[in-house]
Amino acid sequence: MPNPIAYLLLSRAVADNYVSMRNVAKTSGISASPPIFDWSGPRAVMRPSIDLRDDFRVDLSSRREEYVSADIRAFFHSIYTHAIPWAIHGKAFAKQNRGVEHYGNLIDLLCRNAQDGQTIGLPVGPDCSRLIAEVVASAIDALLREKIGVSSQDASRYIDDYTISSGDNLSGENLIAALRQAAGAFELELNNDKSAILSTSVRQESGWKQEVRSYVPRSGSDDGEFQHFFYRVGQVCKAHPDLNVEKYAFQNARMAFVRANSWNRLQSHLIAAYRRNSSLIAFLVEITILRQTDRGDVNIPRLAEFLGHRIPVLAQENRSGEIIWLLFLALRLEIPLSAQWVVPLTEMDNSLIALLVAVCVHRQLIDGTVDFTRWNRALSGDGLRSGMWLFAYESVGLGINPAPSTAFIEQDPYFSHLHARRVRFFSIDNGFTSIGDTLRSLRGDNTRLRRVRDDFIDDFSFELDELDDDADFEVEDTGY
Repeated sequence: MPNPIAYLLLSRAVADNYVSMRNVAKTSGISASPPIFDWSGPRAVMRPSIDLRDDFRVDLSSRREEYVSADIRAFFHSIYTHAIPWAIHGKAFAKQNRGVEHYGNLIDLLCRNAQDGQTIGLPVGPDCSRLIAEVVASAIDALLREKIGVSSQDASRYIDDYTISSGDNLSGENLIAALRQAAGAFELELNNDKSAILSTSVRQESGWKQEVRSYVPRSGSDDGEFQHFFYRVGQVCKAHPDLNVEKYAFQNARMAFVRANSWNRLQSHLIAAYRRNSSLIAFLVEITILRQTDRGDVNIPRLAEFLGHRIPVLAQENRSGEIIWLLFLALRLEIPLSAQWVVPLTEMDNSLIALLVAVCVHRQLIDGTVDFTRWNRALSGDGLRSGMWLFAYESVGLGINPAPSTAFIEQDPYFSHLHARRVRFFSIDNGFTSIGDTLRSLRGDNTRLRRVRDDFIDDFSFELDELDDDADFEVEDTGY
């Protein structure tokens, strides 16, 4: 979670120079994940679709004998912030002109300021990072095109995942070498474990989505239909072990889960699925909350037993993301927790975990005493600049911290303004309020993504200005 003061400055610089950065991104010529401004969605930049990568590979297989598949190692985590002005202004110019009057240098500086001066990495998630990463990747694309002369008919990039062939019959080794050299010019490395030369006779992984959707139970289904669904999804998982088939299948069965005739066995199946696939944690929490909202029959005692065993294990393994989701679940469903389960969390310097525990204590969901001494060391001006800023600002501002004084916030030159205007970053009761609202939002996303896919399939490039002109675009209710 980026510090809001640093991120506000960065986002302002990105917003002020958005058109120019978009023009840099347009130089890619092969991107399948360009920054498309989303007027009607929940985010400023539309999320990319991996289907575009697969569409390109299927078409390429009908025209070429082989292609290269490669990606950049730890892309967001390894972006060199000095490479941002290189991508925007050109490497030679940026090295000779380091002043912040050139906005690429300003963004470089603000990215470093947002992460304690570090020059390596961008936060994963924020739209600013998406746009900045796309600008850097587009500069790599432009250099690659200059080296080997590929066009949108020869190559495509989905975020940092490249598919490259050659109309001039360059060898796969030469294509990989050219890509490695282009990435190296911006201090990035290819992931050697994922760089391969593939024959186009290889069966492409298409059709599995339609397969799993065909088994999705209807609303009001019984246990038998769900057993068949779980079995068939399991078979597709075995056929495609490198794809997250289970997550896609479950997400397309939201309504079926929420409106199923009975819940107890489904609750057990979902928890078992999460245990073997941790990426399902968000779905488990979402569906459990929606089921309780819609039907009120979630088995709370069994969930409490699950949390009691699971949270200490996750704390020992430092799996903070899963802990956050499970604490959120406990709060939304008012599941009682033992202080014994929560004590291991107090050793973790995680702002959101600390804040969620504070809310649990405030709502009297924890049986026993929780020691906030370690976390409360962040209740200072320095704490507002640390990774514990969210706990320091919100726990005191919301009045849920036993230490009631807001003096350190009121004395801060930046956070004092947010506090005076009662700006909040945290609301535990927002979201997942009904299955209808959730599906309407997803339908909107899917409709916009279909429009983007249709534009891409024509010639494997985008008319970005046309796709951006979405302010009056009405989302049709097409089902999910």
